[in-house]
Amino acid sequence: MNKVISWIKKVKLQQIFTVFLVGVLVFFTQACSPSKAAQPTQSPRGNSEVYVPKGDNVINPYEGGMNNFSDRDPRAKSDAKARGEYLKENAAQNQAEKSTNNPLEAIRRVGSDAGSLGKNVQQKAGDVGNKTQNTAEDFARGTKQGLENIKGNAQDAGDYAKDVTKHTVRDTLRD
Repeated sequence: MNKVISWIKKVKLQQIFTVFLVGVLVFFTQACSPSKAAQPTQSPRGNSEVYVPKGDNVINPYEGGMNNFSDRDPRAKSDAKARGEYLKENAAQNQAEKSTNNPLEAIRRVGSDAGSLGKNVQQKAGDVGNKTQNTAEDFARGTKQGLENIKGNAQDAGDYAKDVTKHTVRDTLRD
C-alpha cells in the first residue's frame, strides 16, 4: 500500500492530464474519421461514384418480384423450365397409357393392379408380424436382464449392510 501511495505522489498532475488528452484525441480521430467503406470507389466503367450495370452486364434483371427483382438467384445452374416440361410430358404419357375407351381393357388393368396390391398387402403383413415377434423377444430379453440385476443388487445390499454395520460399531468403540 505504501508503494502505491509513494507512486501516486511521484506522478505529477501534468503527466496525468497529458495522457488523458492524448486518449481523447485518439478516440475522436478514430471514431469520427470517415471509413473507407463509405468512400466512393472507382468503377470499371469510368469515374462515376455508383456503377449500374447495363445490357449484358446485368446480373439480375428487373422482373417485378420481391424487391422488384426475381426471387430466384440468376446464377443458379438449374433447368427448372426443362424439368417442368419433362414432368408435363411424363404426366401426359402416363394418362394416355392409363386411359382407355375399351371397358374390357379397363377391367383387365384393374385386375392386374389388384393382384399387385394383394402381394403388397401380404408382404407388409409379414413385415409387421416379424417386427412384432422381434419386439416381443427384445422385451423378454430385457425383462430377464432386469430381474438378474435386481437379484444381484439384493445380494449386494445384504453385504453392504454388513460392512456398514461393522464400520459403525468399530468407529463407535474407538470413540
